[in-house]
Amino acid sequence: MNIGIIGATGFLGSYLLDYLCRINKYNIHGFSRNPMSLNKKNSNINWIIGNLSSEYDCKEFIKNVDIIIHLAHTNTPLTSNNDVISDVNLNLIPMVTLLETIKKYGKKIHLVYVSSGGAIYGQSADKTPFKEFDLCLPKSSYGIQKLVAENYIRLWAEKSLLTSTILRISNPYGILLPTDRKQGLIGVVLSKLLKNDSQQIYGDSNNIRDYIHLEDMSKAFELAIEFQNDYEIFNIGSGKGYSVNDIFSLIEQFTSIEIKKNYIELDNSNKLTDWVVLDTSKAEKILNWTPSISLETGLKTLCDEVMLKR
Repeated sequence: MNIGIIGATGFLGSYLLDYLCRINKYNIHGFSRNPMSLNKKNSNINWIIGNLSSEYDCKEFIKNVDIIIHLAHTNTPLTSNNDVISDVNLNLIPMVTLLETIKKYGKKIHLVYVSSGGAIYGQSADKTPFKEFDLCLPKSSYGIQKLVAENYIRLWAEKSLLTSTILRISNPYGILLPTDRKQGLIGVVLSKLLKNDSQQIYGDSNNIRDYIHLEDMSKAFELAIEFQNDYEIFNIGSGKGYSVNDIFSLIEQFTSIEIKKNYIELDNSNKLTDWVVLDTSKAEKILNWTPSISLETGLKTLCDEVMLKR
């Protein structure tokens, strides 16, 4: 089976790429804009350098794959509202170009699309974990782009132009991340801990989020690849909520290091949803997927790795 990964060099994509190479079940094709960022550890990966806004590049990519995993996205919930026109051009236009190319090429692809479990749902008045059919009221252009993409994909599925599995993923963690990122709390905090830098906190540190280890996330992708109904949406998370303060407390407990905190108020940060926890019972029932790594276990392992580098 030939699988193409869009966004294969990013935070999620690089880990997923290694995971799929590790299980050695598929022929992997990676799509990237930047030849300097390619994963060259595995020589069996077939790389295409291109731009999703180009129909020609999209066609060259899809002609060799049966399944596409779409992970690419520019901007974050914190930054996406700063320039909405740019956000549309960087994210929605490439997605629509890919879909139009699939239609014109006439090849019925199975598309696994990474949506957001943290940025598309509205408020939960009674703090009940969100189900896939709950009202979506994104508070950022980032969340809006994800929701619009979901609906374009649904339209294509209804026209029998493709099949698709949408994964609304919570907050992934499991590796260190660049210190200048504004998404991926745990990986950024631990990278700054290595450098003895202070941690910037945007908005309310009591905000609750659902966290999922990259290994559990990758297992969900493996199952989504095989699940090829016309169109389905699945929440992928732990079903448990932790505040930013909870994360800091656990890291300080596991490392015995006090985190230097710098609280920053930004206009966009005030619009972040204060509570997001996902109900994953649909994925458990239909995909036979459940997370196996608790936050405490996964975070303790990552903290131990960090301490070895200090």
